[in-house]
Amino acid sequence: MRQVRRISIVVAAGLAATWLTGCAGDVKTEFEKLDAKEFEVVYEVTGSGVQTITYEDGAKGETSSKDVDAPELPWKKKATMKGIATAPNVSLMLGEKGGQADCVIYVNGKEAKRATAKGEFGTATCVAVSPAGKDS
Repeated sequence: MRQVRRISIVVAAGLAATWLTGCAGDVKTEFEKLDAKEFEVVYEVTGSGVQTITYEDGAKGETSSKDVDAPELPWKKKATMKGIATAPNVSLMLGEKGGQADCVIYVNGKEAKRATAKGEFGTATCVAVSPAGKDS
């Protein structure tokens, strides 16, 4: 038991020394690199009966939610996004007369998510993961 405590204290001291000597800065720098990575997103909505589309826009490196009421279909929007924590997303809501529609997210040219809405006030939501943390 005494030896386990000594080992725990030595490990804790080593971790503290590593952090205090600046190795933790390497982790921060790596995160900043990943958070600065840009990627292209294409949202697409097809079908009929769509009342509203809501999507995350990446204009000027910032993300903000946008709405499109009574969109003309097929609908498509391109956005450049950045960051490891950014989650591209698009959702749609059908009207009271119903219909059927699909939402799709393409990230860097590859399909990342797809969902379908059907019927009166049907909804579909697509959320994709940022590729910033993946090896390109």
